[in-house]
Amino acid sequence: MNTHISPAMRLGGSIVSVVCALGFTLTIAQLPAQSAQAAELPNLVVNGDFEHGTDSWKSGTVWNSSASKVNITEDAHSGKAALQITSRKSSDAGVIQSLNGKVEKGHEYSGSMWIKATETATFNITVCSGNGSGCAQIAKGQAKAGEWTQITGTHELDGNGDFSNPSLVIENTYGTSTADFSVDDITITDPGYVPFEPPTTGTAQPAKAFGSNANPIIDYWYGADPWAMEYNGRVYVYTTGDATAINADGSLTYDYEYDAKGHIKNNSFRDVRTINVLSTDDMVNWRNDGYIRVAGPQGVATWANNSWAPAVAHKTIDGKEKFFLYFANGGSGIGVLTSDSPVGPWHDESGKLLVRGGTPESEGVVWLFDPAVFVDDDGTGYLYYGGGVPNSEGGKEHPKTARVIQLADDMIHTVGKPQVIDAPAMFEDSGIAKIGNKYYYSYCTNFSHNRQIDGHTIGMGNIAYMTADSPMGPFTYQGEIMKNPGTYFGVGGNNHHAMVKLGDQWYMAYHAQTVAKALTQGGNLEQAQGYRNTHLDPMTVQTDGSISDITMTYHGLQQVKHLDAYMQGGIPASTIAWDSGITNAYDLTSGVRVVDITADNSQGQKLSNINDGEWVALSNVDFGVQGAKNLTVRAAGLAGGNIEVRLDTPDSNPIATVAIPASGEDTTFRDYSVALDNVTGVHHVVFTFHASPAQGERSVTHPYLFDIASYTFTPASATEHDGTQTDSTKQPDKDTITQTDTDAQHESQTSSKSSTAVNGQQDGLAQTGVSTLLFVGVCAVLAVIGCAIFILVRRNNLH
Repeated sequence: MNTHISPAMRLGGSIVSVVCALGFTLTIAQLPAQSAQAAELPNLVVNGDFEHGTDSWKSGTVWNSSASKVNITEDAHSGKAALQITSRKSSDAGVIQSLNGKVEKGHEYSGSMWIKATETATFNITVCSGNGSGCAQIAKGQAKAGEWTQITGTHELDGNGDFSNPSLVIENTYGTSTADFSVDDITITDPGYVPFEPPTTGTAQPAKAFGSNANPIIDYWYGADPWAMEYNGRVYVYTTGDATAINADGSLTYDYEYDAKGHIKNNSFRDVRTINVLSTDDMVNWRNDGYIRVAGPQGVATWANNSWAPAVAHKTIDGKEKFFLYFANGGSGIGVLTSDSPVGPWHDESGKLLVRGGTPESEGVVWLFDPAVFVDDDGTGYLYYGGGVPNSEGGKEHPKTARVIQLADDMIHTVGKPQVIDAPAMFEDSGIAKIGNKYYYSYCTNFSHNRQIDGHTIGMGNIAYMTADSPMGPFTYQGEIMKNPGTYFGVGGNNHHAMVKLGDQWYMAYHAQTVAKALTQGGNLEQAQGYRNTHLDPMTVQTDGSISDITMTYHGLQQVKHLDAYMQGGIPASTIAWDSGITNAYDLTSGVRVVDITADNSQGQKLSNINDGEWVALSNVDFGVQGAKNLTVRAAGLAGGNIEVRLDTPDSNPIATVAIPASGEDTTFRDYSVALDNVTGVHHVVFTFHASPAQGERSVTHPYLFDIASYTFTPASATEHDGTQTDSTKQPDKDTITQTDTDAQHESQTSSKSSTAVNGQQDGLAQTGVSTLLFVGVCAVLAVIGCAIFILVRRNNLH
């Protein structure tokens, strides 16, 4: 008998399943956890024992990190490490850690730490507002020279500070000692802490309405700071991987950031080390081409900490097309990766930042980030970057923090000196495009300037543009072309954009918090919290070269071509126009996801995270005049279930049902086919997923129904399959998913408008009735015994 615990879904309870071999399952609710009063209060300080080195800590004061130095010492109060603070320039210079989202003004907190100083002095556990409005001391006490001394206290966060973006500071009383000291075992707790019970259900609707809307381009997860590039008639959009983190094995976690009580908190972008690639040739059906692991130990650029705001270009070098992905390593510089394909694999040829601090390229730039890249008709590349508002007179109106620099022929080095772009009210988000013979530089305005600058009225957080006759400038201000997302969607934030042309039409890509907003309306998200999604809307360029005001919409773009039902290799299941959406932000199983089949993203993507009742849809699939006679779904069974195929709307009657049998521990992809009654013409196609009615409780080893790699429609004029079912442990490339022969069961099925396909080995059904009854009886007895043992053990634990 095997006992499985259901996977965590950020829900309040859990389930214990007692499982007999081959799937008979008895499920019981786990008894409640111990009360919050009996549980240890959570420490709001990360790495307070310094056993993970200096992670989450930085030196100095809240406003000056160079005011002290920190290093790890083995002279610890407990464990193997403590933190030593030296070279202090003032008494308030020590060591600090962000408490953003963890503490609030008016609340009482308890603090404790152990101090060993080179001279006897008074030390404080202080919390300071990030905007300088004030601080409060939680604990203070005198530490004896050369001895480990514990300092404790409890105090309310009061006074003048608003404690926005708060930081913990370990310091001396102001104006006293600047002696070296060591600190260990720091804790801050909330005596009034009550554990948050995440909501278990939600009623949020999809952010993108079926049939009528094309924005956001995906709504089953997040993606921000879009860059758009056309290549060979296909638009590729590269986005910052909001709410996506890389695990130690290279796989990804799709999750939010949480405060100390378990509430989803504001997106800090600190763990963003991935870039998502999406592509389309019809502007409505978007294929998810997977995530690029850019930064961190599992990333391509192991030296980088983050990968924000990508920009991508392609160029022919030595007769071969190469692709170049530029990214921001936080705000500290610009890196670049290379590839032979717009979707990778990517390589780090330089092994370092292309643009970094302390160089002529960074002089006068506050934030070294937000790259934009452009390759002119003569093959010369140019890089645009920078941002921030300097604290100087007139700096808000004319920050002069944007730069352009020529790239070398190899696109991974720079040539010459950068040129300053004097963009009025510059904040961030460089963009570049060539329209006709003019070069268009665009950017996001800041939030603190005077509205009247040089005779122009300039708004806050809007997209403005300038033009020049040369890619290096000088650029002349022309006006604003797109307002802040808050104007259109009721939820603001920063503005980020990119222009792209497909055929004769220009488009504007941008981001907005529309999925997060949908989750505030029934999905238990208190605020949008800075999690963003990409939209596209059309641009209008007037005959004089001016750009008309662009309206952000949910409606988005019209489909520019039909989706070919018979595309070579089938339609990747990562291609989605609409889906059932996320209903509950706190339930990470809610909503489908597109997941890389392997951690190195070498074998394409699969549609995953599939639950009963969820659905995905394709827009305007063209089946032609002769029509389709067969559908083959390439899937891995997991818990198993059915795929219902519908035309035109999610609530129409199914025209076919594909049965996907459970595969247990075997996650091999197989082909499952169903006959179709010659579907002709152009239709939306909806795939609805259901658990099998006879399935009962699913094994908790596989919480999802199945994974899907592709859908292959067979035209009525095609030759019949030879009846071979195939397995695959290696998926074909995403652009050439090979259609393989499938089981011949479809030959014996009727051509009615509701058909059911049953595929795979059926050995278990050959058992006799007597054997089956005997087996079930034995399982039932074992299950009852297991439940009794579990209840007795649990009762003893509670007593």
